[in-house]
Amino acid sequence: MPAIGPNLGAMARSIWKRYRWDRIGLVTGTFSLMVIGLVAWVSPDVPPSEGSSAAVLSHPDAPPSVEPAGALPTSRRVEPQPQPQPEAEPAPKPPANIKPCSCNKSALKIPRNPYTAHRVAARNLPNSFFVKDKSGLDWGRKAGKLVPVEDGRGYHIAPLSHSHKALLPEARNVLHAIGNAFADELKGTPSEGALIRISSMTRTAAQQKALGQRNYNAIGEESTHSYGASFDIAFTDRPSNDVTCSDATRAIQKVLLDFQRRGEILVVPEGTCMHVTVRP
Repeated sequence: MPAIGPNLGAMARSIWKRYRWDRIGLVTGTFSLMVIGLVAWVSPDVPPSEGSSAAVLSHPDAPPSVEPAGALPTSRRVEPQPQPQPEAEPAPKPPANIKPCSCNKSALKIPRNPYTAHRVAARNLPNSFFVKDKSGLDWGRKAGKLVPVEDGRGYHIAPLSHSHKALLPEARNVLHAIGNAFADELKGTPSEGALIRISSMTRTAAQQKALGQRNYNAIGEESTHSYGASFDIAFTDRPSNDVTCSDATRAIQKVLLDFQRRGEILVVPEGTCMHVTVRP
């Protein structure tokens, strides 16, 4: 009788080999078909030209509003902003030999606003803070709460000994507006080119205290100058000695009255100047 055991073992191994390779072939074929189908699905029907923005693969069913690759979405695109117009060039300072015209309570007829109202206004301006000392002044400048002020159209700044050429942004803007209005008033007159002279701006509390010891007009403490909200107009400077003070005096009085009546400024007429505080 022939041996059955070895024959059965060989047959089993033969069947297992066929089953294993058939299974591997089936899996491999299925995977290949899936890859081919996926490539056919994502590939465009017409190949894009080289360098075209369409060379980036995209889904054929994507909506037409999809932005091209690399483009910012509409909501994030930065539109070009209009460039600010440069300010008008300041007029040259008048020669020292020309006698100025006074801007004080004797020369100008302007109602006096109580100083308590000046303090309330100064404290309520958006960038207002009390400038206690030099470190506070430097901090205000770095933080943008105090901005530099230079000569402008219709005004110039005298040499300052007890204050600094800086104001709150709101106060600087009003000073610009007053200077422009003053220059406009004098267009076409013999006094065209006259300038208002700014004699004081932002003071530290220490400067204010020192000034109060020698100037009775200076407030001893909590001056609105120490909030960067005020400036003093001491004179109007004529273009020449041949021009009278009448046009420039009438012009600055009209401008200050207009700004005061519109509620943009408060004024204290003093013996040596017009103390002007900007309102919020």
